[in-house]
Amino acid sequence: MIGGEILPELTILLIAGLAALVLTLEDWRGWLLAWALMGTAGGWLLQQTPGVPSELASIQVLTSALLALLLYLTGWQARKAAPKTLTSRPSVHWRFRALAALFFHYLARILAARFPIPSVPAPTLITTYTLIGIGLLIATLGRSPLQVGLGILTMFSGYGLFYFSVQDSLLAIGLMAGMNLVIAFLTAALTLARQEVSA
Repeated sequence: MIGGEILPELTILLIAGLAALVLTLEDWRGWLLAWALMGTAGGWLLQQTPGVPSELASIQVLTSALLALLLYLTGWQARKAAPKTLTSRPSVHWRFRALAALFFHYLARILAARFPIPSVPAPTLITTYTLIGIGLLIATLGRSPLQVGLGILTMFSGYGLFYFSVQDSLLAIGLMAGMNLVIAFLTAALTLARQEVSA
């Protein structure tokens, strides 16, 4: 079953790499594309998780796509009026941010190995810790409301992967999706408000 071991590992690396791209890229369209692909890869990981209904993976992918579309429309509107509201010179060089993302991924592997949770598969646990750590970095190092919002959504994506793997209640899943939607709307509102101030 080498293929059964390699596929989850490749999925973990893909999700961690896409989250690192959200952290290191300086173009807002790159952030959104990497974040949307990260959500799709997260749905793929859920589909490989034993005991998780395939509908949950579809909900994860659909939610990520809708949120990315909402934030893209926000960014497009803000870019027309005041481009500097979306991007500004990063406070930390991209090499340091990439190194920090690698550190958090390595730390996530150590935590998952030292403190396993019996009901959660190791790939899901590693991905959860990685996304929460990198999401925290994105939120703290972000220079625009859009990037800070993506950092918070990345942390929630990590928690969502963990939660969906142990809980399949539709009410709880709906609440998680609603919280993500509220964060996306707040991010959009703050981005557009900053655009009006800068215009």
